[in-house]
Amino acid sequence: MTKINRWLSFFLIPLAFACSKTDTLSPVPNADPLVTESGAPNGTAVTKTIGAAGGAITSPDGDLSIIIPAGALAGDQEITVQPVVNKLPEGYGKAYRLTPHEIKFLKPVTIRFRYDEDSIKNTVPELLGVAYQDQSGKWFHAAEPALDKENHTLSVSTTHFSDWGFFPYFYIDPSEALVDPGAQLDLRVMATVPDDYGDIPQPEGSPVMQPYHPGNEYLGAWSYAGAGSLEGQGNKTHYHAPNSAPKVNPEAVSVAVKMKRKGQFLLVSNITIRTEFHIDYMQVNETEVHTGGLDYPSRLWIYGSFGEDPGKSKRSVKINNVAVTVALWTPGMIACDIPASGPYASGMVEVASEAAAATKLLNEWLVDMYYDKVESPGGALTKKVKLVLRFRGDAEGFFRQGQVPMVNETNFHQSCVGIIDMPAGGYTSHTTMDGCGDYTVNWDAIHEIKVERKKNTEAGGLSGRVVNKPDGFDIKIRFIAEDVLMSHRKFVDCHSGGSNDHVPEAIEIQGFHETIIPLRFSQSDGKASIKAGEMPLKTGTGMAAGLYFDFPDYVPDNFTTRLHWDEALPKYE
Repeated sequence: MTKINRWLSFFLIPLAFACSKTDTLSPVPNADPLVTESGAPNGTAVTKTIGAAGGAITSPDGDLSIIIPAGALAGDQEITVQPVVNKLPEGYGKAYRLTPHEIKFLKPVTIRFRYDEDSIKNTVPELLGVAYQDQSGKWFHAAEPALDKENHTLSVSTTHFSDWGFFPYFYIDPSEALVDPGAQLDLRVMATVPDDYGDIPQPEGSPVMQPYHPGNEYLGAWSYAGAGSLEGQGNKTHYHAPNSAPKVNPEAVSVAVKMKRKGQFLLVSNITIRTEFHIDYMQVNETEVHTGGLDYPSRLWIYGSFGEDPGKSKRSVKINNVAVTVALWTPGMIACDIPASGPYASGMVEVASEAAAATKLLNEWLVDMYYDKVESPGGALTKKVKLVLRFRGDAEGFFRQGQVPMVNETNFHQSCVGIIDMPAGGYTSHTTMDGCGDYTVNWDAIHEIKVERKKNTEAGGLSGRVVNKPDGFDIKIRFIAEDVLMSHRKFVDCHSGGSNDHVPEAIEIQGFHETIIPLRFSQSDGKASIKAGEMPLKTGTGMAAGLYFDFPDYVPDNFTTRLHWDEALPKYE
């Protein structure tokens, strides 16, 4: 069966109670100090000679300055500023490699960063810190930065050089979002200071931490005054957007960070509810449902922005200009019952509501996949299965932020089938060791045996799980056909006697059961094809039952299992 979000598996549950209460995440008591590789150069370096009289040097982009006072250097010294990739968590802008690293200043020098208000939207200036990286890759807090909010600068004093950058002590994630009406979004607060920090900022030399969820004692209540709903506390909360664009848009969600210094320090996330009527993404649930009053061959989930349901007479969903049944209409999501096959099982989807309309292509692909398991040297005995797999989906785009996919995974399409078509084959092995004799295995030909698709809850046959991905589908296959291969196993002893057995065998897709098989689109376009591909070749996968080789004669490379598939062109090109 499909793994589907429970609150919409049956429409008897009111949407207002769709989400359970958000659990508060506890802090990580021993968050690891941040260790990273050095940042790669990211811009042009600048070098300047500064002497005992002091001087200043500024990075080419103007975002970092070094002020060296008189007496900090004993004589002339070349100073270099090299912009590098910033490896700090949520680090802003570039970091800077200040050299020579081995220099020791006789007096503290000033390192000054310039910040941009637009670049620090996930925090506030009072929660900005400066850090440096040592030769082992560890990051440490610098001295308490002097904040100049008027000139947008952070300044620290130091007597050494290394790689330097600035970053937030606390930040909100996401700091801004664009969501559809009715969308849901989790917001969280992350910290980079040690969990026993006591106050902000940190003492010089204390480690920068891998981002983690801070303890509730350091956070105030979440605040929201919009038309949707907010539920949660501590370091995490859950936002449910209103069903239509509010008068105040974007909406603001905020939480306070507690500090010993005076003032209110709010982390703010600005959430914009989209107003244009549109389709973002479409997803097909291939599981036929016949329970709880529901009866549909397939279900199409359409995600986007549609506004409130205006009533059956004022809205419609059509596929190739044929109306389909609307089972659910919400501002951000529509569910429709659609046929599994036929002229309007896929194609151009049009959603219309009063004077608004939007279209998007629901495409279809037929993938030919081949399984070959070589069970004798030379391949005379090879088990073969061809899988014909049908997929429907949206090759353009994926779920947007705040959208909740209603189907985590689904069954194969009901038309998927496995076809076993194998020639007769035989192989004889002569052994001279303990089991001296001739071992012969012959297989009868199999002509076009079809193994029908079954649901994942049913045993045997062909079944599979399909997961929509941004660039294609991930699938898992189960396949077994019982007693379809007639195997004749003959043994003639070197001295006398022997045996002759006739055994029906099963054919399975061995080696790839429940393995993720990635089917990928050729491009991000509604008319993309599914690219040809194959799984890594497996060797030493076993011989035909009844063939007994001397161990020195067994060559694993002669026994392979291969799974590959052809390119699948879209139905609508």
